Amino acid sequence: MLNAIPDAGASARRSVRSAPANTGRAARRTADVLRALAELQHAGRGRAVYLREVAAAAGLDRGTACRYLQALIDTGMVRQPYPGKGTYALNWHVPEAPAQAHPSQWMVARLTRLQAQTGQIALLFVPYLLSQQPLRLCTETAWGTHEPVRHDDLDIAPLDADAAGLVMRAAMQGRPRTRAHATLLRQIRETGYATGPAPVETHDLIAAPLMREKSVAGAVAVMPVRHLMQSARRRADCIKAVLETAGDMSGHLTGQARPRAAV
Repeated sequence: MLNAIPDAGASARRSVRSAPANTGRAARRTADVLRALAELQHAGRGRAVYLREVAAAAGLDRGTACRYLQALIDTGMVRQPYPGKGTYALNWHVPEAPAQAHPSQWMVARLTRLQAQTGQIALLFVPYLLSQQPLRLCTETAWGTHEPVRHDDLDIAPLDADAAGLVMRAAMQGRPRTRAHATLLRQIRETGYATGPAPVETHDLIAAPLMREKSVAGAVAVMPVRHLMQSARRRADCIKAVLETAGDMSGHLTGQARPRAAV
């Protein structure tokens, strides 16, 4: 006769046997999500990563990947730099001093051409999003005949500190902090460039974003002496040159990102 009372011991043994399998699968998925996020951020030079990218790289559907990412946010290992935009970034093992990117010879040559065209100092910037406060880094400067200037805030500064960072912030479509900030970012997106005081007190910055397909890759800028910007013609010429350079550089970066067709 069959015993109608469940065997508690057998049930417990089944639970013990199944627990390691479930736990092991969760651990592997967690590791896959973290690895995917780390590799995508590294490939994107620190940019925040979209949910769809993490899911595809980890081999998970979006719903599952989202649940794991939310759990990692609860532990403090992952954060959302722009809440509501569906992007994620690692929140640990952040280098105290971000490594400088090295632009290609083509990019350096194009920056030098911008400097010669305008007669002003030309600069190249990249975003650094792996810190608690997003930063912008100056990675290359074409001084021309100008005396080189050393200024810590020119080398590295918060993303919202000046025109070079603001054009990248605007192109990232992140959530603005205030209504005034939202208006400023919208104006930058509409015009395609930003202007404002440079970290060097006697100069201004005119900057435009660099794009690699739909991702923000950096910004290019000129840093004219402030009194020169009182001339409407000089100002317009500099803006035009920066926008043309940004277009050329973005086209170059996008071309590099596209895989070549098999021969």
